[in-house]
Amino acid sequence: MPLPLIDVPVDLRALRAAHQAAERAGPPGGPRVGIMASYTADPLVPYLATALGGAFGRPDVRVAPYNRIVQECLDPDSGSARADLDVVVVAQRLEELEDGAWSTGLAAVAEVTAEAAARWGATLVMVLPGLPAADPLGVAGDCWSDGRTAAAAAAREGVRAALADRPNVHLVDLEAVLRSLGAAKAHHPALYQYAKVPYREEVFHHLGARIAHVLRLRAGDTCHAAALDLGGLVDADDVDGLGGVLRWLSAAGVPSYALGGPDAVGAWRELLDGDPAVAALLTDWHFDDRGPDAQVRELAAGRGLAARDVALLRRREDRLTVTVRPADGGPAETVDLGPEAAAWPSLLAAAGVFDRLPVPGAPARGPGPGGATGPAGPVEPAGALSLASFIAGLGVETDFREPRGADLAKINDMLVASKEFTLGLPMTPAEVDAAAAGGDRVLRLGRVRDRLGDLGPSVVLALAKDGSDCVVEAFVISCPAMGKGVEVRAMREIAAHARAMGADRIVLGYRDTGRNHAAVDFLRSPAAGDSTELPDGAPLDVLLRAETPEIGAVTTS
Repeated sequence: MPLPLIDVPVDLRALRAAHQAAERAGPPGGPRVGIMASYTADPLVPYLATALGGAFGRPDVRVAPYNRIVQECLDPDSGSARADLDVVVVAQRLEELEDGAWSTGLAAVAEVTAEAAARWGATLVMVLPGLPAADPLGVAGDCWSDGRTAAAAAAREGVRAALADRPNVHLVDLEAVLRSLGAAKAHHPALYQYAKVPYREEVFHHLGARIAHVLRLRAGDTCHAAALDLGGLVDADDVDGLGGVLRWLSAAGVPSYALGGPDAVGAWRELLDGDPAVAALLTDWHFDDRGPDAQVRELAAGRGLAARDVALLRRREDRLTVTVRPADGGPAETVDLGPEAAAWPSLLAAAGVFDRLPVPGAPARGPGPGGATGPAGPVEPAGALSLASFIAGLGVETDFREPRGADLAKINDMLVASKEFTLGLPMTPAEVDAAAAGGDRVLRLGRVRDRLGDLGPSVVLALAKDGSDCVVEAFVISCPAMGKGVEVRAMREIAAHARAMGADRIVLGYRDTGRNHAAVDFLRSPAAGDSTELPDGAPLDVLLRAETPEIGAVTTS
């Protein structure tokens, strides 16, 4: 499947609507895909699913809580570990790693995710992070060999070198998308501040297309030969442009064939007069009265290829088009390379029609067209990680306090917006105000910090005394704070207030929303009960109640 070209308008709203319609049509029948990112990656889902659907059937895409990549990989009970994934997509931004340690941090993420994907029997698609949008040093940063841009480049190339030769591991470079779109059309600072979505829709559209493209290449969905119909060439610029296309195809190692009727012989001669070396770039040529489709079928059959393995390049209506027949047998797709002949080679490369994945263990490409020079060696991570050592190394600090007036709006926002770690029971602003008023009720706001930065207000606890019970009305943890031991600290805070109330038992009601499994799984785990010990070492009793939304019935567990 060709890649969408940057300058060709696309109705992104229609793509999202098509994805929603496909979801309503029935259960997914395609691969199970997990996305783990250091930012909110939900906008990627409709574009990735739509791009994959034609080849594999509608995929079942699961997005892990953001900024929990390492925890998802190391915790055997995480949602990703239990999802039986076929494909794992990992996207770590450099800006969410510790400053001054981008190379080691990104290498550690890459190693942990590669090991997890191998353990799960899944294919890993690692998204190489883009270069940071801005350098605090401004233009002066260009002069520093160890500045922000240089550090980002070293981190990226270290991971590329570490993963490029591994089986079932593929790389997709986000920087290629950001560079093509331009910074102003790519980054979205306001949305990142509000919802941790750093990029605009166009970025997710093209990133999803590139990820799907790599997976389709893995399945053999690419073209192995090019057929150039010379019949539509009209002037010297066209002939020169086609010569540039031929040179690009030759450099890419793609066998090329010239086709056409008797009227194309003149263009063929003009092409040879302009560049006698062109004949050496062609595998063969055919000029007869048959149409191009029949000629393509014959040349494909003569070389052991299917017709879909040959892309047809034709000059029609003042434009060069490339027609591709997908490997899944779907309708032919046409890429419009536009009227500007000088741009045809670069646009053909951007369309990815002839892309091929490297073979693990094959010799590296030498310097030359498309070949790299310079040994960018892999950056080794500091050492094997366990979940406990990862959390200990973060240096997490959590402080709980009574909310002030200005905090109540933030608490209400967190109660509404939190989807992953929440009890799933609504709490109205009036109830929040009542909890803040004190008496037999307690409201606490927790702030979380670690060595990577200040996460800000991240925990909301609302408690009420009911006889000898301490009833937990709200227990919310934001995604960035999840999986860092904050859950245990919050449970200890609940237990401390329960003891202060004189309660004998902690009661937690919850409703399964389909997304709050992280909260439910923690509350059912031994770690939750072990966090409620009294000063004499005996734990408080904990009652976990699953509430049924339709009738308000309560099941005790």
